[in-house]
Amino acid sequence: MTQTIPRNAACRAPETVLDLSPDARRLSGRVALVTGGARGAGRAHARLLAARGAAVAIVDLDDAVAQETAAEIERSGGRAIAFAADITQRPLAERVIHDVAECLGGLDIVVHNAGMMYSLTGLEATDDADFDRLLSINVHAPLFLTRAALPYLRKSRAPRVIFINSQWGQVPDGHSYGYMVGKAAQLGLMKTMAKEFVSEGILVNAVTPGAILTRMVPDAYIAGEQKAIPLGRLAHPEEIASTVGFLASDEAAFIAGQSIPVNGGALVVGI
Repeated sequence: MTQTIPRNAACRAPETVLDLSPDARRLSGRVALVTGGARGAGRAHARLLAARGAAVAIVDLDDAVAQETAAEIERSGGRAIAFAADITQRPLAERVIHDVAECLGGLDIVVHNAGMMYSLTGLEATDDADFDRLLSINVHAPLFLTRAALPYLRKSRAPRVIFINSQWGQVPDGHSYGYMVGKAAQLGLMKTMAKEFVSEGILVNAVTPGAILTRMVPDAYIAGEQKAIPLGRLAHPEEIASTVGFLASDEAAFIAGQSIPVNGGALVVGI
């Protein structure tokens, strides 16, 4: 079973963050957790949050790559720790929340970014096990993590929960039932959490990107997807991360229960 063990001297005292611009300092003193933060869009979220002053916990199944990303952030003057955990397992999700808060002194920002590869198949070819795994990573994992994080978020002066969803959670394309249904259910989870906790000041929102240039987008899918995007290209991970940084900041203090599209205008003309 995968363990949730901090890897790179995680519990040492905070170090001075060097060469941060005024814009970067907006998250200084806060602790962020990014699931699926080892590579791709998750890596971009972790790097940006760290650059803006947050101490970042990178949670990922790929321990080696998570360590590399954390080390890269620290070489750049930020603070980051890496944890290996299967967050679809409730006990491990709960433990990683506790470990992060204990090592970093609390928890202010939770970014539900973890995802998995999916097959572009119709209903008849949908594999039951793949369907279940996609529901687990998109629904069960953020439910387990957020529930475990509530005691810490309630102590934060600016608690944030940010889902990395998808435009296909709103407008399915008729393929990959597990992915489309999982993302749609995740939006329902986000809105339900937002309504319950907004009175406590815990702001829950989602970013709904279109296709992003990461390994999760099959090569055969890129050309057709570009044609459907008015800007004529897929998003770079950093373009999604900038919206995450905004939602994590004080500038987003009056936003709750919203889905922020970052899709190059795709939904303006339809998909």
